Amino acid sequence: MLIDTHAHLNDKAFDADRAGVMERSLAAGVERFVEIACAPAEWAPGEAFAAACPAAVRLAFGVHPEYIKDLPPDWLPGLKTCLARPAAVAVGEIGLDYWWEPGRREEQARLLAAQLPLCSEFSRPAVFHARNGRESGQNAYSDLLTALKGWGYSPKRRFRGVLHCFSGSWADAKAGLDLGLALGVNGTFTYKNNHDLRESVKKAGAGNIVLETDCPYLPPQSSRGKRNDPSFIPEIAALAASYLGLSNGELAARTTASAFDLFGEF
Repeated sequence: MLIDTHAHLNDKAFDADRAGVMERSLAAGVERFVEIACAPAEWAPGEAFAAACPAAVRLAFGVHPEYIKDLPPDWLPGLKTCLARPAAVAVGEIGLDYWWEPGRREEQARLLAAQLPLCSEFSRPAVFHARNGRESGQNAYSDLLTALKGWGYSPKRRFRGVLHCFSGSWADAKAGLDLGLALGVNGTFTYKNNHDLRESVKKAGAGNIVLETDCPYLPPQSSRGKRNDPSFIPEIAALAASYLGLSNGELAARTTASAFDLFGEF
């Protein structure tokens, strides 16, 4: 079994064929999905999607830093209501984004700080977003990992959270692993010039990664420029397995075990 641990299947890009995408993905061996509902407008559609696919879909609820300027005043009570739902398995995606919002660093830090305690309150891991800025010194990974040194969440399972769509340095990866975080590996792992990322993943080891798509974004190398979806997970897994010296079955088993160590079995 394979798991897509980070998907945005409620995105409008799937409005025309969402059911078909799910059928194709299940046929490809991707049997579980974590849908990311990371804006207030996405929370109710996320619940409806999970209710329609109760055996396969679970949810992460949170507020992505991109949406900080559009937050309603009652967002926090609303988020808590969502995290109490049975389908909720994580807080996220939350974090820091200096690529799109470099001028809102302090606001982003406050938003992150407001959401981190929810992990302990609801016994949920966190799905973290970090994207560095275009200019020197705009290091979202450094700021995020520094903020997490004071994070008090102690999970019952192995992982406290995941660095989704990991794109940092090996030093960032090591710091994340030391904080109890898994690394999210997606289509970017397959990009021709991403040698440093592949080496960081190899150093981290198969037992510390989970697979994801971040669909409809970031398809693997073979489909650059096209819409991504969970049916591409086997392709990402096969390249990761080859690079790590594992069979496809071994890689699937290890990443599935890690996904369950992160979110719990479902």
